[in-house]
Amino acid sequence: MSQHYPNTPGSKGGGASKDAAKKVVTRAAKLRIAILELMLKGYRLTADEIAAQLRESILAIRPRVSELVTKGDLIKLKDRRKNVSGMTAHVIRHKDSLTAVDLPLPSIAKPRRSAPQAMHSDQNALFG
Repeated sequence: MSQHYPNTPGSKGGGASKDAAKKVVTRAAKLRIAILELMLKGYRLTADEIAAQLRESILAIRPRVSELVTKGDLIKLKDRRKNVSGMTAHVIRHKDSLTAVDLPLPSIAKPRRSAPQAMHSDQNALFG
C-alpha cells in the first residue's frame, strides 16, 4: 500500500498497480468528494448503491468507499445488503449523519413527443 493511503489511491505492489494508482489520483479525489456529499444527506447505502446513485462504476467507487471508511469519514454499519455480485456488503453512513434518510423515489417522467402528430389519420391516403 502507498504510504499516503487512504488520502491517495494505494497499490499492493509496484509496476502496473502503482502506475494505475498514480493515474487516478485526481479522479479519485473528485469521487471521494461526490461520495461524501451524497452520504452527508443521511443516506444508508452500500458501496454498490453509492455507485448507482452517482452513476459511476462499482470498480471506481468501492475503493473510494474503502478509503473513506479507513479515514473515518464513513462508518460501516452492522446491516448488510446484497450487492451486484450477489454477496452481502456493509451498509455505510457518513460519520456526521446520525439520522437515516430514505432515498427520494425516482420521478416518473412523462413521455415527450419528439415529432409533430401526423396531419392525416390514414397515411395511405397520401400515396393512394
